[in-house]
Amino acid sequence: MEVEVLESSFALLAPVAEEMIGQFYTTLFERYPGVIPMFENTTQAQQVTKLVAAIKLTIENLRNPDTLVGVLLAMGERHQGYGAEEAHYIAVRDTLLEVMQQYAGDQWTEEINDAWTGALNLIAETMLSAYKGDEGDIMSEEQIAELNYLKAAIQGAETNLMMCDADLNITYANSAVVEMLRNRQTELRTIWPGLDADALVGQCIDQFHKNPAHQRGLLADKNRLPAEAEIVVAGITFKVNASFIEGDDGEYAGNMVEWQDLTEEKAKEKEVARLQSAVDSAQTNLMMCDADLNITYANSAVVEMMRNRQTELRTIWPSLDADALVGQCIDQFHKNPAHQRGLLADKNSLPAEALIEVAGIIFKVNASYIEGPDGEYMGNMVEWQDLTEEKAKERVVARLQAAVDSAQTNLMMCDDDLNITYANNSVVEMMRNRQTELRTIWPSLNPDALVGECIDQFHKDPSHQRALLGDKNRLPAEAEIVVAGITFKVNASYIEGPDGEYMGNMVEWQDLTEIKDAEKQIQNIIQAATEGRLDDRIDHATYDGGMKAIASGVNDLVETFSLPIRAIGSVLGDLSEGNLDIQANGEYLGEIKDLMDSANTTIDNLRDSIGNISTASGNIAVATSEIAAGNADLSNRTEQQAAELEETAASVEELTSTVQQTASNSKRANDLAEGASSLATKGGDVVKDAVVAMSEINSSSKKIADIIGVIDEIAFQTNLLALNAAVEAARAGEHGRGFAVVASEVRNLAQRSAGAAKEIKLLINDSTDKVNEGTKLVDESGEVLGQIVTSVQEVSALISDIAAASSEQAAGIEQVNASVTNLDSVTQQNAALVEESSAAAMSLQDQSGTLDKATSFFTLPASMVTAKPVATNRPAAEPAAPKPKPVAAPQAKPAAKPKPMASGDKDDEWDEF
Repeated sequence: MEVEVLESSFALLAPVAEEMIGQFYTTLFERYPGVIPMFENTTQAQQVTKLVAAIKLTIENLRNPDTLVGVLLAMGERHQGYGAEEAHYIAVRDTLLEVMQQYAGDQWTEEINDAWTGALNLIAETMLSAYKGDEGDIMSEEQIAELNYLKAAIQGAETNLMMCDADLNITYANSAVVEMLRNRQTELRTIWPGLDADALVGQCIDQFHKNPAHQRGLLADKNRLPAEAEIVVAGITFKVNASFIEGDDGEYAGNMVEWQDLTEEKAKEKEVARLQSAVDSAQTNLMMCDADLNITYANSAVVEMMRNRQTELRTIWPSLDADALVGQCIDQFHKNPAHQRGLLADKNSLPAEALIEVAGIIFKVNASYIEGPDGEYMGNMVEWQDLTEEKAKERVVARLQAAVDSAQTNLMMCDDDLNITYANNSVVEMMRNRQTELRTIWPSLNPDALVGECIDQFHKDPSHQRALLGDKNRLPAEAEIVVAGITFKVNASYIEGPDGEYMGNMVEWQDLTEIKDAEKQIQNIIQAATEGRLDDRIDHATYDGGMKAIASGVNDLVETFSLPIRAIGSVLGDLSEGNLDIQANGEYLGEIKDLMDSANTTIDNLRDSIGNISTASGNIAVATSEIAAGNADLSNRTEQQAAELEETAASVEELTSTVQQTASNSKRANDLAEGASSLATKGGDVVKDAVVAMSEINSSSKKIADIIGVIDEIAFQTNLLALNAAVEAARAGEHGRGFAVVASEVRNLAQRSAGAAKEIKLLINDSTDKVNEGTKLVDESGEVLGQIVTSVQEVSALISDIAAASSEQAAGIEQVNASVTNLDSVTQQNAALVEESSAAAMSLQDQSGTLDKATSFFTLPASMVTAKPVATNRPAAEPAAPKPKPVAAPQAKPAAKPKPMASGDKDDEWDEF
């Protein structure tokens, strides 16, 4: 035999040996039902055990052939007694090879198949060689009787067999009974001290009986056998089955006793009974069903549960009757019965647990597999648990737990002994962040191991805190405490159980250290701001989270306001120094942007105003300079005119003297008349020139009045600009006070300029009126001179009437003299007015210079600085050449003919003005 191949291949199949041999018997009985009667006194499971043991015994003794042959021969003798024939061995061989190949799968080779085929053939031959029959030796009658005796004994035996003769001496004990007694020998020797399981044959069974005579009478009575009984020996329960063995002639030949150790079985039955009682009275909801899924058992708990939920469940299972569950098929509880049947019948899939929801009710079901003694599927046990309320509570608890775990609030809970039972992530994180400081007070503090610690360690007077925390009427209570420089706000509340009993407390912690520090720093910043100090900031380096954001926000807020205030302060500082070439720069938002834009607009408007004032003051200075120069010119010319008039008055006086002399000297009247006619003609021309000059003076006076009006308007505009500047300075408040002073001074200057211009205008208007009066007088003088000319002509024509008219001529000369005197007086007044106008112009020029100095205080951008207008240089009027005073002609001599007056230069000067 291929020993190694057989050993290795059996080692491959050993793990599934029992299952494989079970399949072997199933297949054998299906194909060869004729062999079934040979196994009627045993069960398939028992046969599986025996055959597996036999195969193992054979494999173990392959290298010990002597022992193996003896075992096989003994087995052959027994099989002959069972009625096994050679054909049966062939059927066993073929079936066993087929099943072994099926379980070995791809690892079953031709070599293995040949090795097992040869081994099984050899085993069959060896066992058949033990058979005795007609072809063998001729048996004696005594041997035949013994063979029949053995056949009858073996035929009625089940497993553990023992035989005795008519004297009750043991003649045979199979290996099974020997093994059984050997296993129980220790306990049995406490009752039967001489028991030797390995030396049973030859012993009398009376030693096993309390009353041997009674047992002998029973065993020898064929009519009372077979008999079965259960006996308990040394705590071991045996089931014994005694049968009658008769000889060939029907005489009593002995007995066969089948022993069965029921100790474990009885223990199991007791356990089953105990479990049954426990299950019946258990609070667990148990239900059992058979292999067809018909309910075979439902304890009172599951019936009560179904009864309580019957109304809801009938909406899904209308025929449900909680009080009549047994006998119903559980298919009615399944949407897909076929799937559930496959699951419940699969031992490898069970036990299985699942949560199912039916009609809003949540059940937890746990299905387990029930198998018979041979491992066959016998049904299932289903444990039901109604978790509806529990799941609802779990959802509430989970929701609360999730809320508490993820809450920003720092929560801690303790039991009634003040041992911490819960601390959420927030309070652990808070304690961890403050661990260094807190350990100076509580050295053993470990934030990551708070649960289980007693909160007494946090209290100076634990008894006081226990009394407070255990008093429902004093809670909730809130307090602020300072520990190691850290400020905590704690809020303790009372936790009571369903019956109102004290179960513990919940404490809410809040670290106020940063808040308190921030409040203090914010107060300091506010105080500093009210005192005008905007450089202070909150030190938020030690802050975290929201408080750090708030501190940063406050710093940003202060910075937001300090930047524009500094910018405006810088601008106003430059303004106080007169620098208008500035701008408030920076990016701002909202009303601050409006403020900065207004400041820049104010600067722009002020810059434009000062620029305009500066330009206007320059123009005023030029205009007043020109007015002053014109007035000086006019003064000179007025003086010249006065001199001329004085000369004219002297000439008129001479003329009067001449006319008077004419009366006395008629001879020379003709010559004097001619001279007078000539002088009168020239006088008419002079008067005409005077009329023209006075007209020009009148026109110049009007122009001066217009210029003064312009000056007055400029002063008015300057006053408005100064007023606007004062308004803007008032809006700027304290910072605009300096600029308001400047604006006030500018306004005063403008008002003074306006007043001076007004006075000048009044003087000019007065001068104009008087010039108009002078013009009228000159016109009258012209008319008079015209009359003189006419008179002279008449004198010349009517020389003969000279004497008669001399008195009238003298009167006319006197009138001329009076007119010239009046003209001289008016001219003198004009000269005085011109001097006053010149003085006013000089004053206005000084005021303009003052205004220019005031505006020069301000620095304007280069683009706004314009060249100062320059006054036009007018040539100074040349003084009139002095004329020699006329000398009175000697009496009796004709008056000298006066020289004509040089008037060309004077006319040019008046035209230039």
